[in-house]
Amino acid sequence: MAPDKPAETWKSIDLNTNYDQVLPKIVTIVTTFVKDEMTVDQDTGLQADIRMASLQVMELVLEVEDEFDISFPLNRLADIHTVRDLTQEVVIVLNQ
Repeated sequence: MAPDKPAETWKSIDLNTNYDQVLPKIVTIVTTFVKDEMTVDQDTGLQADIRMASLQVMELVLEVEDEFDISFPLNRLADIHTVRDLTQEVVIVLNQ
């Protein structure tokens, strides 16, 4: 009997990790920052809808960096306003 296949990491999915692979995990992470019974989707605004303070956005980014074993360039953080923006940035970094 062959040993169980080890769990996939985000880096080993493939060389061209796509948006649809990353989005569900980002939604799960963002949901942990929601206080209400809000449904989080790709169009949810981090500050506009969830009302995250700048420090909370930084905490979110740190969690995402840890989860995907990546590092965001700090100059890109100002462009992250929605779950979609965050997901797109993760995909970009993963595919570099």
